[in-house]
Amino acid sequence: MNIAIATPPEEATSIVARNRIVCFVNDELSAAALRKGLEGSNISIKRGTIRNAIRMLETDTDLFALVTDISGIDDPFAELERLAGVCPPDVRVALIGESREITFYRALMELGLTEYLPRPITRDMVLDQLRPKLLGEIAPRSTDRGGHVISICGAQGGAGATSIAINLALQLAETTKAKVALLDLHLQGGETAVMLGVQPGPGLRIALENPTRADTLFLERAAIEVNERVCLISADEELDAQLDITEAGVRHVLGLLRQRFNYIVVDVPVPFPASIHPVIALSRHVLVLLEAEVTGLRNAHAVRAAVTNIAGKDRVFTLLNRADRPGGLPRAAVVKALGAEPDMVVPDLGKGMTQAVNLGIPALKHVSGLRRHLAPIVREITGLGAERKGWLRRLLGR
Repeated sequence: MNIAIATPPEEATSIVARNRIVCFVNDELSAAALRKGLEGSNISIKRGTIRNAIRMLETDTDLFALVTDISGIDDPFAELERLAGVCPPDVRVALIGESREITFYRALMELGLTEYLPRPITRDMVLDQLRPKLLGEIAPRSTDRGGHVISICGAQGGAGATSIAINLALQLAETTKAKVALLDLHLQGGETAVMLGVQPGPGLRIALENPTRADTLFLERAAIEVNERVCLISADEELDAQLDITEAGVRHVLGLLRQRFNYIVVDVPVPFPASIHPVIALSRHVLVLLEAEVTGLRNAHAVRAAVTNIAGKDRVFTLLNRADRPGGLPRAAVVKALGAEPDMVVPDLGKGMTQAVNLGIPALKHVSGLRRHLAPIVREITGLGAERKGWLRRLLGR
């Protein structure tokens, strides 16, 4: 099969004039991964598959690269033939699909495609595998081998940030079998311990105020075992207590946790005190969580801007919680206000979420469907995904 979709020579002058990267994908997390991984380029993300890309190219060929999804296409090679008929030879083409078969990958590369990524794709996959081939550059990545920090920031009170943080930490541990720390930095009025039915001690405040007192025994004194893989580090200080949290203390506590845990999920207070900035700077994923309300949308913009100033755009993910809740703004209004689809979505799962809080048990044990809706978020964070088999295996006769 001879399909003229080729990687253009570096000296091609048309590349200079046409710098658009157009992506057609059908799910929010793929869109988010591409948006973060190709951050800084002239990228346009549209809803659809290779068929939508073909229709676009019939009238619009003013682009540098095309990234498109072939998931669910019965005969992808037939669609690639059609794509070749309308796609300029110097446009770089990358595909996203369901197969992880090396024979399928090689067949695509022999056709002259730039890259193929199996779903589910993550930001790190795009950074490592796609960005260098599309843009000829590798985005800056941390070489720090400490635990992976994930910050959860609620754009509005009562949006469910703490509940998401708790259940995400538990599902991360369940999925990866790794050790996970759940760090609640709401030292006054924090809800994590209440939701888990435990009582924290004074260790966290002491360590954050005076890092010289946080030695290697800190974790043993301050950490509360939630289960064999998850530990909670939190506090319950009086509301009139005069706290003196230092940036050095935050760095030291986070450093100790990153030495001992594979993942650290942090429930971060908003607005960010200056002492908390190191948490955002060290986070590989910052989830800005909001509900479909005017205040949430307004605050989400401010929180995203604050995170971007500290850590950069590529780490910020917008998580719409309790989507389609009765009385909330319609999805179209949310998308218009955000300027894009939310990167991650958890639907309204009913009164079971509130009941779990009142019972002091994780909602994962009580709410049907929560695990399924957190799974795409876990895949984005970890890069782990089940290998899919089916139509492509049959297509290749294997």
